[in-house]
Amino acid sequence: MPTTPTLRTRLQEAACDYAHLADWQIVPGSVWTGTEYTRGHTNRIAGEFEPVFPRPTRDVRRLHSLWKIAPYSVLGVAGQAFDVISAPLVLGVAATRTAPFRRSIAPASLSPDRIRFLVRPGIPLATDLLGAELCTAGECVPLPPSPVRGGALTWWISPLATDWLAGDPLAIQAALREAAADLRQPCSR
Repeated sequence: MPTTPTLRTRLQEAACDYAHLADWQIVPGSVWTGTEYTRGHTNRIAGEFEPVFPRPTRDVRRLHSLWKIAPYSVLGVAGQAFDVISAPLVLGVAATRTAPFRRSIAPASLSPDRIRFLVRPGIPLATDLLGAELCTAGECVPLPPSPVRGGALTWWISPLATDWLAGDPLAIQAALREAAADLRQPCSR
């Protein structure tokens, strides 16, 4: 899946916006070719969300330049401005319809198989949330509009809706717990 000029521009603009408006650490990441992830400019096989440069930055000028060289995917670094709670798509979307989530929304991105909630860092993930994962402490996470296996990331809940602030991790965990209980209930006729 080659990066088109339009997608290249959208990735570059998103990376610069995340650094400028949200003060997030950003780095270009591996590219989805349609069959595998590579480092892009070297065609070396890469991990799913692997940085192609060693140092993330908040410097908008540097990011603008980096995306001229490596317009592949936008990776944010978890652990400072946000952590990420990732959940299977059906569970995560159901969680966004619960009272705990509506009381304390969080930015959330969608991929074809998962939803990723950006939450304030530092709170561990409860062990009873099966299928949920926590990304923290320097891990790189993909941000929209990065191409991923099966499609591209998009915002379900834009960070603009939360004034670029990460959500409450305990509220997101409560929303996932409530959604899991609701999904286990048999449908009534």
